[in-house]
Parts: sequence; C-alpha cells; structure tokens
Amino acid sequence: MKLLNGMLLLGACLFISACRQETVSGLQTLTLDRADRIDPDMELPLEALGMTVEAIPLETTDSCLIKDIFGLEESRDFYWLLFNNRIGKFDKAGRFLQYIGTAGQGPGEYVSAKVIQPVEEEQRLYVMDYFGRKMNVYGFDGSFIRTFRLPEETWMDNFRYKDGKVYYQTTGNSVMPDIFCYDVQAGRMDTICKRERDMGTEGYAGQSYIYTLDGDMYTYHYFNDTIYRMDENRIEPVWLFQTGKMKWTYDELTMMADFTPKVRPDGPRIQVFDLFETNAYRFVFYTISEYKGEKMKPFMALYDKKQDRFYPHLNLISPEAPWLSVKKGAKLLKTSVPGSLYAIKEAVDLAGKKGFEGVKADDNPVLVRYVCN
Repeated sequence: MKLLNGMLLLGACLFISACRQETVSGLQTLTLDRADRIDPDMELPLEALGMTVEAIPLETTDSCLIKDIFGLEESRDFYWLLFNNRIGKFDKAGRFLQYIGTAGQGPGEYVSAKVIQPVEEEQRLYVMDYFGRKMNVYGFDGSFIRTFRLPEETWMDNFRYKDGKVYYQTTGNSVMPDIFCYDVQAGRMDTICKRERDMGTEGYAGQSYIYTLDGDMYTYHYFNDTIYRMDENRIEPVWLFQTGKMKWTYDELTMMADFTPKVRPDGPRIQVFDLFETNAYRFVFYTISEYKGEKMKPFMALYDKKQDRFYPHLNLISPEAPWLSVKKGAKLLKTSVPGSLYAIKEAVDLAGKKGFEGVKADDNPVLVRYVCN
C-alpha cells in the first residue's frame, strides 16, 4: 500500500504533480483522462484531511427493519432515510421516530420516493415521487401539507428546493442538461437550460448531479464536463472535470439488435455516479468500465483545494479503526447540513469491532459520520 502521511515520498510527489489542477479557458480544471494514472492502493489517513469519525447505529425495531438505504438527508435535529420505498425519520442518536407518508396512490402517498430534501426554515420535507409524477410536501411532524404535479414534458429525476422554488433536472445523453425552475406559490415553470438532443436508443450515461456550497447551487452533467452555478435565471460555468477519451460516446452506448454496441470502446470508459465539493475538497465518485480485468470498478477522486493536489483515486483510512475507513471507491454522501459527510456501513461488517460491541450482525445499518474540522 502507498501511504501518504506527513512528508510525501518522491514517487508520490511525481504522481500527484502529474495530476495537478489545470486551467482551461480561465476555469479551474481537474483532468482524469488516463486509467494508468489511477493507483487503487493510494492511501491517506483521515486525520490528514482534518476529519474525525463518529458512528451512529440505526435503531433496530420490529417496525423498522432496513434492507437497503438508497437515500440519506439531514436537518438540524433529524436524519431522513429512504429505504424499502419508505421514508424514515430518525433522531441524531439513530433512534427511529416515525415513517413519513406511505407507499400508494392516494392523497399524501407516493408510488416511488426517489429524492428528498428537508427545508429547515419551513420545517417541511419535499419528496419527489418519480413514478407518481408528483412532489409531496410533509411537515417535519409527518403531517401531509400539499402535493403538486411534476412537469409532463419530460421525466424529472432530481431536484433542489431554494427560496420557494424547485429546481428540476432530468437524466439524458446530451451536452446541455434540462434545468427547470418551478415557482411553488405562483405555479409557474420557467426553463433555465434545455437539452440540444433527444435520447436515441443508447443507454443512459448523462446523469446530472446537484449540490450546494455556501448557499449557492451547483450542477454537473456528464457529457458537458462543466460544473455550473445555477439560479432562477441562468447557469454560469465555474470549473471543469474533463475525462477526455475515457468519456463514453453515443455510438458506444447504442445497443444493436444482437445486444452488441454499435461501436465497441477502444479503451476504458469512465462513468461518474456522484460529484460534489466542500469548502476544502472536491469529491468525484466514478467507475471504470474495465480496469485490469475488473468490470465497473469503483474509485473516488479527491482534490485538496488548499494543497492544490488532485488524487485520481484515494483510500481514506483510519489506522486505529480500519473498519471505519473509506476504501475501494466507497461512496460518501453530502447532506443539507454542511460540515459532515456520511457513509452507510452494514452492521455485519462492524459487529464485534471496538466501539460496536453492542451491534449485532442482523441489526440495521450504521451511519458513519466523517466530521470535517
């Protein structure tokens, strides 16, 4: 294993300097266009990033048995989790408090809760019902407040709420993403950005992601390489994540009648499955289509803003408690509350470890909180 701690070894210095931040058209740019620059064994202690670790075992009860968590959000006093097509509300100690809404097609119900966002100042939880084609709004106490329809023009699959407006995004293989702004009180939909092409028969790769930083909203779209700052009137480019020849082409994603691609890739391809930043770091979670014989291998790229260092992949390790490390491209989650990142670990992987003597292998998952100091 290559361990970066304190002074860097000369080889590591050369490795990192080859992947430093660049500037393209005046925009800060991170470039990851060669698989041979990825070292799957590169390590850095969490302490070197100023991170401390806390674990929050989620309470296991007969009425709250969690199979798979596919969404996590946070408000000042609560965690909000998506699992088993339910929305669970937990306190900050991990105690289960209640379910929010229920699956169904009636008033106040959702067919498939896909994305959620708590809004502290309103004490409301916004829930995107993807297949139900609507947005439900609940009070933090679980009361149903209202519902409104999603736009019928296209399939919205992501959103962010800010100052009485909902910013919608769609998934699509295009250079520009669809971004719509919906004024909740006025019931008016405005188009901020529109795709320049419709999907053909190719598989999806152009996922859009939204994150917030210091009150501003940012979005990334795969086929564009650009991270934009967005508001109700416009989008503005702020930095780039370029993948060069490792980006999928439309023909490589298009499947023929015999289930083979129209054009076979001539090398590894990269697929981003989340991207965001904090005040100190930028994180990119991605897979490589084939890396040393392994298909869809996950990685985590990290850019240290203060040190101006870009790591194409990094394992964040906890030497004293290795079971709390972030390794092998495991995903970290950013919530609405700044200052922390989260991983979701299964109880079976932590049971019996130091600090988890009371955790049983069949308990609910554990939230691991990485506090950014």
